[in-house]
Amino acid sequence: MRKNLIILGATGSIGQQTLQVVRENPREFRILGLAGGKNLRLLEAQIREFKPKFFSCSGIGKKYARSLQMPLEKLAAQKCDLVVSAISGVAGLAPTLAAIQARNSIALANKESLVLAGKIVMAAAKKNGVNIFPIDSEHSAVWQLLQKVPREQVRRIILTASGGALRDVPLSKFPKISPKQVLAHPTWQMGAKITLDCATLANKAFEIIEAAQLFDFPLEKISAVIHPQSLVHALVETIDGNIFAQISRPTMKLPIALALFEGKRKFGTVQPLDLTQQNFEFRPIDPCRYPLFFSILKAAQRGGIFPAAAAAASEHYGAKFLAGEITFPEIAKLTASSLRKVRQKPANLKNILATVKSFQ
Repeated sequence: MRKNLIILGATGSIGQQTLQVVRENPREFRILGLAGGKNLRLLEAQIREFKPKFFSCSGIGKKYARSLQMPLEKLAAQKCDLVVSAISGVAGLAPTLAAIQARNSIALANKESLVLAGKIVMAAAKKNGVNIFPIDSEHSAVWQLLQKVPREQVRRIILTASGGALRDVPLSKFPKISPKQVLAHPTWQMGAKITLDCATLANKAFEIIEAAQLFDFPLEKISAVIHPQSLVHALVETIDGNIFAQISRPTMKLPIALALFEGKRKFGTVQPLDLTQQNFEFRPIDPCRYPLFFSILKAAQRGGIFPAAAAAASEHYGAKFLAGEITFPEIAKLTASSLRKVRQKPANLKNILATVKSFQ
């Protein structure tokens, strides 16, 4: 029997690659619902190809009136086998929670859901008996490693970062960096927001917060290093000094397939990696090159609504940079300035959503 899937963010990078995995496994999956963003032409093509029963996108053409178009959260709550939560940014929180409340299992690519409201999301998943399968390559790697290494033997979790498009660009050139330069990622093909977040390393700070929530692991025992080749996706160090690594090609097809198949491996997902042709390099994270990374982690350590404020502020100023309204260094400077003005509040859903709204 085929699994019924709902894909939130179907027209984005993760959504499109998820549909490619579905194409390669037509006997395994059926598309029950699709949600797209501004790319209406692509969404229409996906609707024609996969014929979902439900879809969500404002402004879609009238020729699809026979299909049941619905609000995003209502779509996420339709009963299915798995909801792929791949909407970019803070907008992914509400539909992810709606899917969990409907007792749908989650394949999670929206890290902001756990950054904004990790305790709330994980508590709701536990209450409703919902499995959350990570799609981020780093968290998929940790998920696999923790199946091999007993938790009580883990000293720390280490995530890797490519360093983004500006990894080797002189700092003196940062004020004149263009969005086009930032979006030219050296190893990954991703959407604009996540590619920008790779350049600021905001994504890695978010991934540390996400890992702490997803694996119920202390924040201070999770760190990150620069790994330019993007072949090692995460490492686990044990209490006796051993380090275990997950190594694979820099393709999202592997973590997507692993999540869709709920941890079961599918033969021939990608071509094997020839280790004799590879180099493995690791560097520390430079606070002068990646100040936003450290600002977000400081916010995470403060807890409460500060992680939500950090996510919302960095997304807000990142969008301004992509629109040409501010310079690249101003993303980190303005985010840090905004965080200094935030007043601590309990991290309930009302306060979290109010904090996010204050940056919109």
